Amino acid sequence: MRVSDAPAGRYTGLAIALHWVVAALVVAQFAWGWWMQEIPKQPVGPRVDAFNLHKSIGMLIFALMIARLGWRLHRPPPALPPLPAWESRLARAVHTLLYVALFVQPLSGYLGSVFSGYPVRLFGVVLPAWGWKDEGIKDLMSSIHLVDSFALAAFALLHVAGALKHVADGSGVLRRMLPGAR
Repeated sequence: MRVSDAPAGRYTGLAIALHWVVAALVVAQFAWGWWMQEIPKQPVGPRVDAFNLHKSIGMLIFALMIARLGWRLHRPPPALPPLPAWESRLARAVHTLLYVALFVQPLSGYLGSVFSGYPVRLFGVVLPAWGWKDEGIKDLMSSIHLVDSFALAAFALLHVAGALKHVADGSGVLRRMLPGAR
């Protein structure tokens, strides 16, 4: 089976791979992001390295989300099985909010870095500086990044709760997104 092919009612292999890779990276980013706050500011090296890795993974997530959105626009998701109208609306709303939060989070982190006055690195490679040092913009982006982290966590928990609900009711909805499931 090619990556773009999928049995009726299932996501494509690429959509499944992107979903689980982004999910794993987001979970890792949450753990890393909260942990790195505890790294002492002196000496600066370990803290800077931790932040640069966090930023690099964030930019990777952003790139994967662009690919994911592009794929989804070309290959709409399979139709939901018959569900109560409120449940279908809630599922669509949570997915939409997840996508928005998954774009806002890395974008706000990146913009906060751009306007911090320090170089932005992507896995050690210094990216061209196009912004300027601006504490106001940096602080705004940092606030958005923090608030969106809580929103992203809430939407992800709602998403997982919905998946578990479908496991409990035996609807088979979760199997549409599990690798290798039929």
